[in-house]
Amino acid sequence: MSEKIKAIVVRSVDKKEKDKSILLFSIEQGRIWATLKGVKNPTAKMKQAQIPFTFGEFILEDSKAGKVVVGFEPIENFKEFSEDVDKYFSGMAILEVLNIMDVSSASERANLMVLSLRAMKSICFGKANPIYCLDKYFIQLFASSGVPLFTDKCQSCGSKSFDFLHVNYLTGELVCAACKDFNCEQLSKPTYMALKILNNTDWEKLASVKLAKDSEIGLLRVLVRNFESRFDTKLKLIGILS
Repeated sequence: MSEKIKAIVVRSVDKKEKDKSILLFSIEQGRIWATLKGVKNPTAKMKQAQIPFTFGEFILEDSKAGKVVVGFEPIENFKEFSEDVDKYFSGMAILEVLNIMDVSSASERANLMVLSLRAMKSICFGKANPIYCLDKYFIQLFASSGVPLFTDKCQSCGSKSFDFLHVNYLTGELVCAACKDFNCEQLSKPTYMALKILNNTDWEKLASVKLAKDSEIGLLRVLVRNFESRFDTKLKLIGILS
């Protein structure tokens, strides 16, 4: 019995001499491993299906060894990720998120799929700084999880009278100095302003944004640490945060 899913290729690893195992992220089943048989042959018809970032329609069949891809129709190959180092590393961060996050319901998977594709398209085809797109991705990811990071008031006491806000990595909230504890880190004003600007800027208008240079990586470090604390995991992000 075959099934048809739309999915993003998250990972690809060698399997036997001519096969590949690919990790797919789909709305229908979340993460799922499948085998591409003979895909390393020079004349293989589904070569594109083994490349990470590829988004397409996959037809899968059950076998004794698991799922096997028997049909594939590409929708978007996102080849621009392989042509620009900054785009590549930002895109790999999104694939890391898809490889890590456990989303149980179809609606949660749909939201994550839509957000991930939106960010990937913005990075590949837009003119915005790829780091800004990645920042925006994490900001919206937190908002969709029900605990948005950005706020213009203390998320603990509600006060708007503050000089600095602090990010509480245990709860994923921004709090004032009176409510901070040892789980908190103070946000610099440039980092907070960058968070505010990107939170309030639509994807289509990111290209017009120009942040203070010292806030670009500073904000990403805060967002990544917040993600790691919320989901109890580690992101590599090699080449971005180094």
